[in-house]
Amino acid sequence: MGEGAMPVAEVMTRKVITAKRSTTLKELMEIFRRFSLRTLPVVDRENKVIGVVALEDVLKIFQPHPSDILDMLDRVPFLDEYDDRSLWDVDIPPEMGVLCVVEDLMNVNVVTINEEATTIQARSLMKLHRLRRIPVVDKENCLLGIISLFDIIMAVFKQKGIL
Repeated sequence: MGEGAMPVAEVMTRKVITAKRSTTLKELMEIFRRFSLRTLPVVDRENKVIGVVALEDVLKIFQPHPSDILDMLDRVPFLDEYDDRSLWDVDIPPEMGVLCVVEDLMNVNVVTINEEATTIQARSLMKLHRLRRIPVVDKENCLLGIISLFDIIMAVFKQKGIL
C-alpha cells in the first residue's frame, strides 16, 4: 500500500441507503430530500448492486433532447449552461410520481470497488469516471458500503492530525 493509503474498508460508510428497481419516483425524491443524498445504489433482493440512480438521472425527465446531444452542447464554451427554466415548462402529470420507477431511471453501468482496495485506488476511479461516490462490493457484487470523496478527505484530515 502506498504512503498514506488506507483500505477502503476502513474509510467507507457501511450503513447505506439504497433503492430497489420498484422504488417510485415519489419515494426516491423523498429519500433524496430526507437524507440529503443525490446518489443511491440500486440493489436486488440478494443485496447485489444492479445500478445507481442519481438526481441527474431524474433531471433527464426534463430534458427536451437526448443526453448525448446535451453532453456535446456542454463542451461548447460560449453556450450558456442548460436552462433550468425548462423544469417549469415540462408538463408532468402527477401520476408520474408513482408510475415512474427507479428501473426507468437508473444507470446500469456501475463502477464499484472492493473493500480491500486502497483509498488511492478509489480516488483514481472517482477521477477517471467523474464520480463522487462508489459502491463497495464483495466478490459476489453484494453491497458492503459506499465510499465518497468526503470519506476520503475526512480520512486524510484525520491521518494528518487536522481532525
